[in-house]
Amino acid sequence: MPSKNSERLKVHKRKLGAHGFKRISLWICPELAAMLADERRPGECGGRVLERLLLGVAKPRPTYER
Repeated sequence: MPSKNSERLKVHKRKLGAHGFKRISLWICPELAAMLADERRPGECGGRVLERLLLGVAKPRPTYER
């Protein structure tokens, strides 16, 4: 039986897609991984770090409902 959290996460992923966000998977070199880890702020996911570094700002996400 799926957990309540996994169900909420599925809903949240659908919301992100509905708001135009795209999921990507990529391979990066160790130096870039270290740089991204160094740039990460508390509570920030990898996607937000990339957005902030490339666009100058991380775009707002739909709310995650608990």
